[in-house]
Amino acid sequence: MKNPPRILIVEDERIVAFNLKQRLAHMGYEVPGVAASGIESLDMIQRLAPDLVLMDIHIEGDMDGIEVAAKLMQAPSVPVIYLTAYSEDSTLDRARQTKPYGYLIKPFSERELHATIQMALERHAVEVALLRSERLLQQALDAASLGVLEVDTRTGHLSASSRTQDLLGWNGHQKTTLADLLSRVAEDDRNVFSARLEESLDQLKAISEEFRVHTESGVARWLKIDASHWPNQQMNGVVQDITARKHNELHLKRLNEGLEGLVNERTAELNQSIKELEAFSSSVAHDLRAPLRAIVGFSQEVMRAHPDDLGEDGVAMMQRIASAGQRMGALIDALLNMSRMTQVPLQLGPVDISDIASDIADQLLRSDSERVADVRIAPGMEAMADLSLVRSVVDNLLRNAWKFTAQSKVTRIEVGAEEKKGETVFFVRDNGCGFDMAFAHRLFGPFQRLHREQDYAGTGLGLTIVQRVVMRHGGRVWADSTPGQGATFFFTLSS
Repeated sequence: MKNPPRILIVEDERIVAFNLKQRLAHMGYEVPGVAASGIESLDMIQRLAPDLVLMDIHIEGDMDGIEVAAKLMQAPSVPVIYLTAYSEDSTLDRARQTKPYGYLIKPFSERELHATIQMALERHAVEVALLRSERLLQQALDAASLGVLEVDTRTGHLSASSRTQDLLGWNGHQKTTLADLLSRVAEDDRNVFSARLEESLDQLKAISEEFRVHTESGVARWLKIDASHWPNQQMNGVVQDITARKHNELHLKRLNEGLEGLVNERTAELNQSIKELEAFSSSVAHDLRAPLRAIVGFSQEVMRAHPDDLGEDGVAMMQRIASAGQRMGALIDALLNMSRMTQVPLQLGPVDISDIASDIADQLLRSDSERVADVRIAPGMEAMADLSLVRSVVDNLLRNAWKFTAQSKVTRIEVGAEEKKGETVFFVRDNGCGFDMAFAHRLFGPFQRLHREQDYAGTGLGLTIVQRVVMRHGGRVWADSTPGQGATFFFTLSS
């Protein structure tokens, strides 16, 4: 019984990875492992030798999925299918350079996943067969088992081995010339081959050319000639039949065209889904705001009009109802804001990050004039980015720093940049409460909190927005912290 294909999952979101593993098992595939970072995935690929890798582009660590796939191009062949929620042209261009076997944009159906995997495995099998065929052909060439020809460049007379004559369809007893060779070349290829041959003879250059000849059955046969010049006005070379390789290449081309068509079709469907989702989100948000306003408004009116009837406990309960309604309203606004930020087209241009940070810092200082604060912003920080989106990144990071330093005697916040390996890395550093790095993987997940809401209020979406905006610019975001000693958030903007 044939073993099922073994598929390695590279996905840093555990829920997504678990769901994907279950779906693959349901389709009959074996999942030998799940990796969350580039280094971990390379190690698993070396140890487990999977038949295929499902690669998320944005993963943990310094390497993203595209960089991992690029390294795999230098190692023993393993097919890679990208699974991502992003379809920007810049991301697609980077991914295409790694010659992936598929590109599925989330969300995708089980049918699409299964079809893409099957096409990728078939394409890889064809490529392996093609590589094996080429090696066998090279061995045959080294053993002189293929056709051999010699040309007298002064007279144009040609001497061919029996194998060459068979390939060209010649009678073994007739004398042949270069003109006879050209007459056997298919008409569609004759002009190009004739020009290359003439160039080789005039400039004494080696020639390596592929062309078709017609057999007695009328079916075209692909041949390849490799020849070099010798000092005695002789040109010697070999002729090999490459028909099988050409057929494999044609089959591979059709597979690639099928994959490209599937990507284009899925992209069109995704764009339509995005439009429908935006309309749905706007409608839902509008429908939810009305009853929320009623809840908050009536709660406040009841507290104003009937404080004595309610008593202290009743007033407290009404205050909690109004507060919960306000929090839910803030969450709806934050979700809509995050959706807009990750969908609008990027408007790239020069952005003065120092100026943005200074403006936001002034707002924070004016909002709490009694707080003792030392906010330092490095001058001259610039980037090529989307102004409104980058402003949201700086705003969220600075407001987080301001919030989590509220209990410090002196609030200290620093915004700066440094060059690392030819890349500009921006950072926001504070002396606040910090967090345990063991939970750092939860930082950028929606609604994930590392501190109690009673101590530090918020929607739980700020860092999620930061990560998505940074990723849209082709950058990375990460953090470093020690509990009680503050935190530093780093980000890059590759665009």
